[in-house]
Amino acid sequence: MKIAFVCSGNSFKSLIGERFGNEFNDGTFEIYSAGTNPAEKVNEAGEKIMKSKGYSMEGYHPSSMDKLPEKVDVLVKMGCDIDCPIHLADKVVNFGLENVKDKKKCVEMIELKVKKLLEDLSQ
Repeated sequence: MKIAFVCSGNSFKSLIGERFGNEFNDGTFEIYSAGTNPAEKVNEAGEKIMKSKGYSMEGYHPSSMDKLPEKVDVLVKMGCDIDCPIHLADKVVNFGLENVKDKKKCVEMIELKVKKLLEDLSQ
């Protein structure tokens, strides 16, 4: 099953979604992330928060939507105060994080939401 986490810059929310998706994956899922306007690099604050939680962001970098498979099973919109990216998917999930301004809290919410999503999809 292919899951894509998407937002605008793919430097923070969606990239961290991908990282947690890979961390909690039991091999059932192919995990991706992308953005409509990818940033130059990973968000430094997000990278520091992840490191403090014991998760390295090494090897992760912002990617554009054209790097995603043509079709995914689940498209996860992170909520970025913009028009979310459109991509061919069987199911669309919105994490609704647009009003979460505290980056540490946002990372914690992404962690919980990704765990729950993978658990729900595994049933």
